[in-house]
Amino acid sequence: MCGALPAGTQIDPTLLAAQTLIHGTVTRKGDPVTVGYARLEDASGEFTAEVPLTNGGAFRFYARPATWTVKVLVGSETHSVTVEARDGDNAPIAIDL
Repeated sequence: MCGALPAGTQIDPTLLAAQTLIHGTVTRKGDPVTVGYARLEDASGEFTAEVPLTNGGAFRFYARPATWTVKVLVGSETHSVTVEARDGDNAPIAIDL
């Protein structure tokens, strides 16, 4: 069986050191945005994955090391951030709408 871990699941930091993780939170004026989606696109703009935002406004993707775009979709709003993902470099992305 395979699948994503439930949102908010804590992951052992020693395991993350060997992974490429793209994650962060989406806020509006400091409050978490809880209704919306985070989409992952490759460097050419090709759709790769999409997840709903959690109750805390969080999202998480596991990806290979590369340049990616995280696109946040909230209602009719779209906000994009380019990310350079590297193994073990798992700093969160803060997106404020």
